[in-house]
Amino acid sequence: MVSLNDLADRPPRVVGDNEVLDLGGRRVRYIDTPHVPHAWESGLIFEEVTATLFCGDLFTQIGEGPAVTEEDIVPAAIRAEEAFGSTSLTPTTASTISGLMVFAPRRLAVMHGSCFSGDCTKALEQLAAYYDTAFKSAISASA
Repeated sequence: MVSLNDLADRPPRVVGDNEVLDLGGRRVRYIDTPHVPHAWESGLIFEEVTATLFCGDLFTQIGEGPAVTEEDIVPAAIRAEEAFGSTSLTPTTASTISGLMVFAPRRLAVMHGSCFSGDCTKALEQLAAYYDTAFKSAISASA
């Protein structure tokens, strides 16, 4: 809020979890996703008209790829996570990701890598399963 308040022309309005903003032809829903993928203040946007989930660093991929693909992006996202370890592994990481399936997105707008147009619910389910396994493995390794 410090940077935003210092740089804004007018006072910003905080958007609440699950709040929908009608932008005239587009409806964007803010989804609180604490620690997913990174920090406590993380959140994602779901555009309801096109069913596009703007998922930030979730599904990050390394290397060059097409702007949009129908090919499976989950293996590439897992490789990137294993290279960088940038996602917060918490007891709720997997359930937060699988909770996004309720929106039934048709597109995943990815910040780093190819965006995905295909079975997004399946992609979310697979990524959640990966993080569930990674969390359980981390816990058992520390025991």
